[in-house]
Amino acid sequence: MKAALAPPGVFPLPHFQPEGGRVCGLAPVWLALALLSGCADPDRGNEWFPLREGDEQTLAVTYAMDEPREAEQWTLRVQAHATFQEQPVAVRRHSAGISYFLLADTKGIRRVATQSDLDNDPTADAEPVWVLKAPYQVGTEWTTPTVPYLLQRKNEHPRDLKYTHKAQMIWRIEAVDDVVKLADGSTLSPCLRVRGEARLNLYTDPVNGFTDVPLISREWYCKGLGLVKLEREEKVPSGFLVGGLLRAEWAR
Repeated sequence: MKAALAPPGVFPLPHFQPEGGRVCGLAPVWLALALLSGCADPDRGNEWFPLREGDEQTLAVTYAMDEPREAEQWTLRVQAHATFQEQPVAVRRHSAGISYFLLADTKGIRRVATQSDLDNDPTADAEPVWVLKAPYQVGTEWTTPTVPYLLQRKNEHPRDLKYTHKAQMIWRIEAVDDVVKLADGSTLSPCLRVRGEARLNLYTDPVNGFTDVPLISREWYCKGLGLVKLEREEKVPSGFLVGGLLRAEWAR
């Protein structure tokens, strides 16, 4: 998702803005109006995924891996809005050097193109890649392509399976009123909790043979803030492969 884990637009890894978007109608029905009346601003996202120019978010990234990996820090910033294929889009740049072109409307948020620092022009996605799909209610589902980002071969090259394997991840909104507790002890609510799962059939070792290895993503989108926390779990039986868990959390 170039690279795009769940969500498409964060990884190199989908997505993070700390500011809110436009509110339509009057409380307490502003969310329903925003979703149903067509008032979403394509340049600014929505309350669950704001995309206001200048917004910046930093994520503290840690790994619990079969092999040690150092912690990282990602910064995502919404740049000046642009037009791509005659559509207004928000452009969010990852500190790893990749820009994501995001289209927002009442159907949700989807990525339509990416551009690395080495590219002269953005490259369109063959099909738009959903980041977050409306309606924002429990049970909403969508599918995106993904690759394994943590799984590696122990003794073969290339070590990273992301260069050789891909799968379809099924996403589902599991909750709309979740509470997120951050590392500093503070809490955020209400939050959407979204879960994605894909499976890869891999030869893990001579004993287990081929095993269905789950790739699991969990994301929390808090109202007015966007994606504040995500987890990616790629665990595999001991053998020819190694995996682990990635956590990324909004660093205030």
